[in-house]
Amino acid sequence: MKGSWIGLGAALIVILALLLVGGSYVSARNQMVSKTEHVDAMYSDVNVEQQRRLDLIPNLVASVKGYVAEESTVLTNIANARAGVVAAGGDRSASIKANAALDVAISPLLRLQEAYPNLKSNEQFRTLTDELAGTENRIQVARRRYNVALEDYNVYVSQFPNSLWAGSKFPRRDEYFKGDPSNAVAPKVDFGK
Repeated sequence: MKGSWIGLGAALIVILALLLVGGSYVSARNQMVSKTEHVDAMYSDVNVEQQRRLDLIPNLVASVKGYVAEESTVLTNIANARAGVVAAGGDRSASIKANAALDVAISPLLRLQEAYPNLKSNEQFRTLTDELAGTENRIQVARRRYNVALEDYNVYVSQFPNSLWAGSKFPRRDEYFKGDPSNAVAPKVDFGK
């Protein structure tokens, strides 16, 4: 009789251990699915804002062309960078790189208003640059939120015991938006000239 109680107790402990491990597995996998979807949703928000920027650029370029015919290099660079973003399609890594190139290409366009005061006073140009500046801010916020969601996902799948349950279906992802490496160099300021 005593042996059957020990066997029953051992079986009960094994069943409880299996239930705990199974519950941990199911809970972790469900969380990983939820976090993956959240990362994808945050990236979608970035895409929406970047598409808004892509839609604004042709209007902005057209309004500038009337004033700045000789600045065709700037406009060509923007057009090429925009084409790179469109060509990247759904490839996240390529899209992130192409949008970084577009960020760099847009900067000189916004500086043109300093060289051409009449352009600065053009209502259409002002409205479009305000729209573009607002869009750039929204893109920055969306990218930051995406990076936070991606970091949360990566931390979750890397923690024990989640790392055991993640397997190859939920790998660590390194699709962060990063700043332009050239921004790490401080600009020289020389008041002597």
